Amino acid sequence: MIRETLGSVQLPANFTGNILRQVAEIKPVAPTSSKPLVPWAASAATAILIFLIMGIGSEHLAHFQKPYNLNSQSEATVEIIDARIVIDTQTKPDLRNQAGRFDNIGRSKGVGLQVSESLMLAAAQVEKETLLSTKQQWVQVSGPAKGRSVSNILASSWGDVYAVSKSGIYRLAPDAPTWTLISPLPPEASVDNYRKLIVEGNDGLYLVFSNGVFASKDRGETWIKLGERPKGRAIGLVVTDDALYLALRDEGIFRFTDAGKQWMPLDYETEDRGITAIAAVENTVFIGTNQGLYRLHSETWVKLPVTTKAISSLSVSGNSLYVGTGRDTSQLETPEGRQAYLDEVMRNIHSDVVRTWEVFHSTDLGDSWTDITPISKSPKMRIPTEAEVFAVGNTILVSGVISFRSTDGGKTWTESDTDLTTSAIAAVDENTFFKVGTTELTRSTDGGESWHSFTNGLVDVSISNLVGFKNAIYTSNSNGVMKSVNGGESWKNIPLSSGELTLKPAEKTYSLISPKLVSADGGLYGAPAILVMKDKLHICRLSENGNVLVPLQGIPAVGGDPPITDTKAWADIIGQFEMSPSAFAVSGKAFYIEHRRQLLRWKRGESEWFNTGLVDEGESKDENDGLIKKLKLAVSEEIVYVGKRDGSLFQSFDSGNTWKDLTSSLPLRFERFNDITFAGSTVYVATDAGVLVSENGEHWRAITDKAGIHTLIDRIAVDATTVYGTSNEGVYRLNNRDEWEKILSEMPDSVVSLVINDDQFYIVTKQRGMFRISIEKE
Repeated sequence: MIRETLGSVQLPANFTGNILRQVAEIKPVAPTSSKPLVPWAASAATAILIFLIMGIGSEHLAHFQKPYNLNSQSEATVEIIDARIVIDTQTKPDLRNQAGRFDNIGRSKGVGLQVSESLMLAAAQVEKETLLSTKQQWVQVSGPAKGRSVSNILASSWGDVYAVSKSGIYRLAPDAPTWTLISPLPPEASVDNYRKLIVEGNDGLYLVFSNGVFASKDRGETWIKLGERPKGRAIGLVVTDDALYLALRDEGIFRFTDAGKQWMPLDYETEDRGITAIAAVENTVFIGTNQGLYRLHSETWVKLPVTTKAISSLSVSGNSLYVGTGRDTSQLETPEGRQAYLDEVMRNIHSDVVRTWEVFHSTDLGDSWTDITPISKSPKMRIPTEAEVFAVGNTILVSGVISFRSTDGGKTWTESDTDLTTSAIAAVDENTFFKVGTTELTRSTDGGESWHSFTNGLVDVSISNLVGFKNAIYTSNSNGVMKSVNGGESWKNIPLSSGELTLKPAEKTYSLISPKLVSADGGLYGAPAILVMKDKLHICRLSENGNVLVPLQGIPAVGGDPPITDTKAWADIIGQFEMSPSAFAVSGKAFYIEHRRQLLRWKRGESEWFNTGLVDEGESKDENDGLIKKLKLAVSEEIVYVGKRDGSLFQSFDSGNTWKDLTSSLPLRFERFNDITFAGSTVYVATDAGVLVSENGEHWRAITDKAGIHTLIDRIAVDATTVYGTSNEGVYRLNNRDEWEKILSEMPDSVVSLVINDDQFYIVTKQRGMFRISIEKE
């Protein structure tokens, strides 16, 4: 759940393992009668890092029930499937979605709830996109981390397995070797960063998005919208014979019936309790909250006496209901709650606490319960967490800080070394499981005992940092830097070589966590996206042969971190997402990074980082659209331009020693920067109101097209002396009159990164992954 809890921050595969090994080595001591003046440093460090794993994410602040263990290994080379997805850029059909309703028509096991067949036929008759033959076509590139794009997974009763990604709906037919993209996400769907929900019921499939629930009766190939849904964070959806039940974390439970044709709230006595899970045993609905388990009976919610802990997960297999419990993670939304959690972690490490979570089983709709919690002497059991339970037949999988597996209905358990941490799991039968993990989609064919990557056919939509350098393209993820020399057909991991620099093992790991890449002055450089403890920052440079990354020597600590024992200060830092440099640039011997909202500079040979005095205190999110705003940075020799989050542009002609605010003197009024790029000595500044250009930094003008309209450009790239730009409307080129000229209409999706390399244009899109195209030059 790292991508749900920490947003764009990715952690290395052995991060959690190292922490837990430290916990295992701690020998409990008897508590003293007086509280120590200074907490034990090792315990504090463990608490901080565990807290980081649990997450204060941009998307799941209140959902910390999956503390990630990142022990999974990744292949060094990723092979891409043979089939290519080609996107026509000439036509864009108007795909219509029609409002749906329920009707008692169609195949059903009884009188149950049915999506109107007429509406389904109307949806099925919508013309599918026709790909016309043109000279210029976008070619889909799978990317190096294909499994990371999957948000949820479902094993259907008819044998197909479905995977939901930002790029669309994938289907895996029985015994098929590869996933098949069967449909894009519904055009009307509002896609956010929360996990997409997909469920089966009444011979159909259902998708839950922030703006509605969508239904399909043709195995996921077409979808209709069942009207608007209530606002709120969706926890789950269950389907009974006569209704749909939608659980929203803070707003409650809503029901959709054929008679009502709208979502109606169900009154229940848990208004002050957050909903954490929902499940149904046949037509009996259960909800888990942070204060217990409830069952719906005759329009009334009845609390069941199963546990005093918060409910973290529910799983149904036949007539059996399984409940996983744990800590109430909603408390982690406040600084006081985060501090209390850290305190609890340290108390438990020094105590004889046996377990912090439980697993229960009922076969009579919750009237009676059996405690089947696994027993272990591992010190990991003392870490406050939640139990994620999944059951099919007699096979039960439990994941948390420690994972367990049972093949006899919970009578006996095997402690598993396999990383079972998931954001979603599905089972075809008791032997075949699919799991959406932290970095990829995996499959088990031996009842969850072992797992293997199963991503053929999927498209990677997690790429955000793409760079072209010497006839190759590079990107980065939690495993380090990936390189492709064949247009993205295959990718190879570039290892770290310490060269003459002696690094500790932890420093080697951290220096390759999703490094930010830049190409400058004939070299490719990377700065880590997460700084290690004690302020270490190792900037790497690609070797001359292009096969390894070598850390630069002599880089000082950046400074400014609180003492390792100051748990409250570290909790605040993590909560504010200030762990990583969000901007990185290189020019000559000078290196620039944004660290804790301050722009720092280091020149080779200097003994410390220089604080340029430029501070960015703007909001991280746009109030209108919720998009993340980052500081924009461009450097050419001693000239530096910085676009702050509040929409102000600063300029320095002396490498950041002094600054000038240009905002009020510019010919455009804007609120956000999209990109800042140099082409020789000329700087281009792309904003949400148009593009500004200056040859000398003194005189500025706005670039227009031949009709005098300010073209909105999202990303700018320079090929030799030619400047290109992209927007949602197409690809543009500056002509010899310095006017934007559209050279390609239509784009697969909004562009977040643009690279020109070896006569190819590469774009990374917001929702659909990476594409490439050849464009004739002037």
